[in-house]
Amino acid sequence: MKRILLAEAHGPTRDLVGSRLADAGYEVLLAESAESALEIFAAVRPAAAVVGADLPAHEGRHLAQRLREADARLVLLVADKGHLGRARGVQSVLDLHPNAYVADPTGRDLLERLERLLAQAEAARDAPAPAPRGIDAVLDRRAADHGDVRPGVLPRILHHLWHASADGILVVQRREVTRRVFVLRGSPVDLDSDARAESLGRWLVETGRIREDQYLASIELMVSGEPSAGAALVAAGAIEAGDPLYATLRAHLRAMVARLAALREGHWRFHPGAEFTSEVQALEIPPLAPILEGARAGLPVRHFAEALRPTLKAFPARTAGFQRLLPAMALSSADLRLALSIDGRSTARAWLEGQQDGLKDAYALLWFLSLTGAAAFHPSPTETSDTILYGDAPRPGRRKKPLPEETAEALRQAALQMLPGSYFKALGVDIAAGIEEVERAYHEVASRFHPDTFAEHDLGGLDDLLAQIQDKVNAAYRVLANEEKRRAYLAYLLSRQAAETGRRKPDVVPEAEIALKRGERALRQRRSGEAVAAFREAAERNPREPEYLAMLAFATLKDPAHAPEDRPRAVARIARRALSLDPSCVRAIVSLALAEEAGGNASAARKRLLAALKLAPGNEVAKRALQRVNRVRR
Repeated sequence: MKRILLAEAHGPTRDLVGSRLADAGYEVLLAESAESALEIFAAVRPAAAVVGADLPAHEGRHLAQRLREADARLVLLVADKGHLGRARGVQSVLDLHPNAYVADPTGRDLLERLERLLAQAEAARDAPAPAPRGIDAVLDRRAADHGDVRPGVLPRILHHLWHASADGILVVQRREVTRRVFVLRGSPVDLDSDARAESLGRWLVETGRIREDQYLASIELMVSGEPSAGAALVAAGAIEAGDPLYATLRAHLRAMVARLAALREGHWRFHPGAEFTSEVQALEIPPLAPILEGARAGLPVRHFAEALRPTLKAFPARTAGFQRLLPAMALSSADLRLALSIDGRSTARAWLEGQQDGLKDAYALLWFLSLTGAAAFHPSPTETSDTILYGDAPRPGRRKKPLPEETAEALRQAALQMLPGSYFKALGVDIAAGIEEVERAYHEVASRFHPDTFAEHDLGGLDDLLAQIQDKVNAAYRVLANEEKRRAYLAYLLSRQAAETGRRKPDVVPEAEIALKRGERALRQRRSGEAVAAFREAAERNPREPEYLAMLAFATLKDPAHAPEDRPRAVARIARRALSLDPSCVRAIVSLALAEEAGGNASAARKRLLAALKLAPGNEVAKRALQRVNRVRR
């Protein structure tokens, strides 16, 4: 089905012409302004465009000119209903270089010319037509399965594709919007959508990550030839290239797959095949996480309640595969805490009743864990003395004493901290830790949580929890004890943190962050000379990051390499460099104020610190500095 872009400002005419084009078998993309037409054209290249001549100019040029500049081979028709073929109407479109001029778009002339021009364009391209390739090759293949979308259907389909490690394209159509999810080895790696609100740029504006003017600038660049939305946003200065861009693309993909999982109506089909890989930018996201996010956001609690109704009297427990599924599920800390409380000792009804403050979240999580196989329902409690847990054989010998509840709770809390956290957090080290420090931390943590440490106790449902911790600790050691793997992992962590917090650093440099952490450690230990050297290294490795310069200025206040009378000038010079990069950098403002106070100008320092506290009312560094200046004034 060919896509036709119809750009017409007059609503009744747009509806009438759009209806006739749809009746003729075309997929019609409606736009009421030049701006919306450019957005649609940038996201979905149509086979032809029908443009009203009376559309207002967009930045001095007519929409038809912009489209022709972007694609010289586009089939372009200009309609001028206002002048109905008179000389003035013809003259107004001479410089737009259309393939055809239609005086009255509501007549049959439009359809006849459109069909003729499209046939000519196809004949020019087909000489003979090559075999379908890439995405077309997959979509031309017969769908392996299809059906109607109902509440909860798409989550099950996404899980089935993941479980089967399928390759292909999942096409979901709802009313006039078509979404295509590209799946490799069962994981969504890309998605495109006809819905403007789901484009990368528009989603970034809606979530407050970029400004409207940056988005519009990226649209201009896409129309002018930028190959992708991501490249256009980088060129427009809205996103930093490299890791920040990829983190943004992954966050967008995850959000769009979650929206897909929330759909309650439409039609779906799955075309198998992986030939599309050369035409999409494959991204890695936790494949099962969007299922829970989308279902929780889009499905009512009664859907989960109905699905779980037959199991309310059963005893849910985490399965042996829970740990293996954790990376794919990517549970939040709150959900992981809930999941760890599912221990096979309470019925599903009792467990749900205990979560009254977040009943929908609890229903959705239990439904999700059941769907993925991370939890199973048993007809009786799974932790009695004569019950085999998860298929483990009973151990002969003397009866073990129960694990003290306070110890069990401490283990659960430790798991809540370690399992969803980073590898650094799992071992209790910071990013500046050396290999020897990593090894010491690994042996300490691994021995503390090893099952043999609790050999005299009956662990009950905590066996798999300790196994999960051991797996996490072992994985952390394998990565952090290898310099190359550690650098790649740290780069990933920093980019993810920037995407989650909305704070974009210009060109995140892992070595600079490591130097920063070394400097902070030295500063806490009052080794000012080492701190200054580390912060200087961080600033040299990434001179565009103001925080490094601010920390360097702060440490220079006690730098033994400078004479006391020279330090205020050195600090002020470095702090002003930081403020030139970011005028709102509070630590740089504090450092400059302390330099003024050390230079004898306590009044100016106090005013500067009060201004800093207006920017960041709860900043402890600024508060302590103000207290110090006030003491000096007294």
